[in-house]
Amino acid sequence: MFDHWLSLPREGVLPLRSAFFPEKVPQILPSLIIYEMVAKDFIRFRLAGTAVRERMGFDPTGENYLNYVADERKEKASQSFFSVVQQPCGMRVVSNHGMSTGRKMFLEVFMLPLENDMSPNPIVLCQSNEIKPLGEEHFPDNARLENITIVRRDFIDIGAGVSDFKD
Repeated sequence: MFDHWLSLPREGVLPLRSAFFPEKVPQILPSLIIYEMVAKDFIRFRLAGTAVRERMGFDPTGENYLNYVADERKEKASQSFFSVVQQPCGMRVVSNHGMSTGRKMFLEVFMLPLENDMSPNPIVLCQSNEIKPLGEEHFPDNARLENITIVRRDFIDIGAGVSDFKD
């Protein structure tokens, strides 16, 4: 995702949303999420790849990401998302996802902002990959994502410094 992001046309630090076509990076489509930063309390899933939908147990497109964050973490989660657009930078997160079945998943997530030249709301690209457990596991069809907690967060300088956000 990073190499493709670097290759996109830009007018400043960030590539333009109008230049990003998910189908141009088919190798990351299953793990790709596009978020629209609608408001501090609403981070909309604009697109969720097939691997993301399978992990979550449903298609979250149109839903609020913050609905899947523990109540005590919602404000910080929102601040972290907005930090990558307010101080343009990349972000790497290792997170623990609690499922309705009691299973825990660890994910490595890489996020990069885009300059949204198509609407007023900022856009964040996200590649989300599960850090695989040692054994094979079967996930029941009714397993649903219930909450998300952060294990580690790192910011990446993409040409404009890094956010000073702290968990």
